[in-house]
Amino acid sequence: MATERDSIGVRGPERRWKAEEIFGRWQRFYELKTSAKALTRLEFTEHIAYLLFLKLDHERAQRTGMFASPPIAPADHWSHLVLASGEELHRALAGLMAELGRPNPQDPRRAIASVVFQDSRPWPVDRMAELGRLIVEEFDPYHWSDVHRDELGAAFSLLIADCRDDIRAKRETGQFLTPPHLLAVIAKALAITPRDRVIDAAVGVGTSLIAAHREMAAHGERVDASTIAGADIDVQMCRLATMNVLLNTGRQFHDVPPILRADSLKAKERAVRRYERDVAATVAICNPPFKSVETNTEQRDDFWAQNATLPANFLQHLAITLPRGARAAVFVSDGVLFHSGAAATIRRALLRNCDVHTLLRLPTGMFHDTGSKSNVLFFIKSVPRPTGEPATDELWVYDARDRHHTNTENPLTEDDFAEFLDAYRAGEEEFSGRTESRRFKRYDRDAVRKILNSPDARLDLKANLIDAPDDFGDPRDIARSIVDHLGDARKSFQVVLDSLD
Repeated sequence: MATERDSIGVRGPERRWKAEEIFGRWQRFYELKTSAKALTRLEFTEHIAYLLFLKLDHERAQRTGMFASPPIAPADHWSHLVLASGEELHRALAGLMAELGRPNPQDPRRAIASVVFQDSRPWPVDRMAELGRLIVEEFDPYHWSDVHRDELGAAFSLLIADCRDDIRAKRETGQFLTPPHLLAVIAKALAITPRDRVIDAAVGVGTSLIAAHREMAAHGERVDASTIAGADIDVQMCRLATMNVLLNTGRQFHDVPPILRADSLKAKERAVRRYERDVAATVAICNPPFKSVETNTEQRDDFWAQNATLPANFLQHLAITLPRGARAAVFVSDGVLFHSGAAATIRRALLRNCDVHTLLRLPTGMFHDTGSKSNVLFFIKSVPRPTGEPATDELWVYDARDRHHTNTENPLTEDDFAEFLDAYRAGEEEFSGRTESRRFKRYDRDAVRKILNSPDARLDLKANLIDAPDDFGDPRDIARSIVDHLGDARKSFQVVLDSLD
């Protein structure tokens, strides 16, 4: 057993494991050793997160001397799980999950555990033999603390990416995965350093914060634990995001949670709040749900407009709550850029109160099944000028809309945005060295004033692409989306029919 190897100082092959190998082990177990439809891939990934947390906590508690770390979970919890089976294993795991998932202000060392295990449900009781095999065959024999941090973190990120269909099916919270390479490009464009404090108000699985942390670490300086923080309303996403961030950044399990479960749109004071040391953010990266439903924001008397759609509300939430001078990159659907009414009010206020300096029109096919074309708005929080002039002096548009990428076919790479980064960062902070090109167009002061004075202040602006045909996406994605929506409509009509019967 792993504890016996620890006591005699023996180490196995774990130090040489690569991310693809670890991911392959987990993937094969799910496909070959779990019953069909007993667990979704997302539920299986949650259990990998539970077992990784418990096993690493157990291993760290076995250390001696200056490396000793008191366990977060109850003593001997891992040995009990290894020896238990059937209903006893189910009871042991359910009890452990309930205890760790219960917030305990008296024990701050369990704060992260309460996020990981909150509202968790154990493996189906009639399939405990499979869970027992996962524990005994895949986790207990190995010393997971020996696995290189980057490899373990990357493996867990691959496992999450393998859940893309399950995550996309979570229509109630509008979840989808943002390509990591795109977030790495955004982190570079924002020139993030270890002195920044980066937040994401709709954090999803935490990929944006990991990209920000990696950009900070690239400077060669120590990256403080308080540099990144996120929030999400979905308990599953908070769980996965927490483990994703922990494993990819080396955060301690007893530290302040990097992710909190919260409805960000209700937080009037700050874009993202923390348990302690509530430091004002200097950077925000956010890809909010692209759900077109209107949300109740009656409590937000600070909002520029009420009755806006969910993505438009996240845009104004960040623009209002970020401190002056903060830099932001917010994903928005095309509708946020041209819809009238509340969306137009938000756009006009955004141009007046923030320096909206860059619009990136993303390639088509970026987010399967959302039915939306995507953009990234880059802005710096400012205030209206005393002269009454808007804070936005000029707006540059980079257009990559004529390209097509998906996560499964022709996936994005950072190289695909090398030209954008060069164009964006020309002249660095003042953007003084920017020059127009086929893809990059400048809307000067007069053009911005014209937009502001127009009835809807539309920002669905284009660059200089000539005769570029509209790309409506991969026909298979469109067909899949139609089938899914027809399925939803059938269920709705079935409810009506049942009520008539």
